Amino acid sequence: MSGENAYRQPVTLKNVLMFSVPTIVMTVFMSFYTMVDGLFVSNLIGTDALSAVNLTAPVISLVTAISTMLATGGSAVIMRKAGQQKAQEANEDFTFLIAVNVAVGLIMSGLGYLVMDRLFGSMNLSPAVAGYCRIYLSRYLIFTVPILLMNNFTLYMIAAGKSALSMVCSITGGILNIVLDYVFISIEVLY
Repeated sequence: MSGENAYRQPVTLKNVLMFSVPTIVMTVFMSFYTMVDGLFVSNLIGTDALSAVNLTAPVISLVTAISTMLATGGSAVIMRKAGQQKAQEANEDFTFLIAVNVAVGLIMSGLGYLVMDRLFGSMNLSPAVAGYCRIYLSRYLIFTVPILLMNNFTLYMIAAGKSALSMVCSITGGILNIVLDYVFISIEVLY
């Protein structure tokens, strides 16, 4: 959209599409992440590892849900203050929300490590699947803070009227995810 403030543009079909189509494309592309992960894992490692990816999915969904909750609520607060011409307060809220995301990410990561063994132990899994679950989730938990921040910045960019930039960042991240999936899973299989 042309102009400085996307929210001051008239509501026309063209402006709505310019705002929403990149967001829709980004969301569809992000949904392929899990599918691509599953394809690489099942084809390069095996079905036990694919089971682990699926069994850890609820934890990953919880991280995503909390991240989305913080980003959605946070962007509403920030954009309201920005719309009220309270730029300083909006900037302070933005900084505070980033700090909250870091703290929440550290807490979720720590809790994940604390309950991981009990969680997988209670599922009556085969030793191979339980081992893959621990490996997969422990590596995922290392990146909880960056994942929360990535999800938040994606939604903050959309709220700031930069949905096309958000889409480009998501597609770039997705392509990088695909390439690194192949590289790291292939290395794991070789060694």
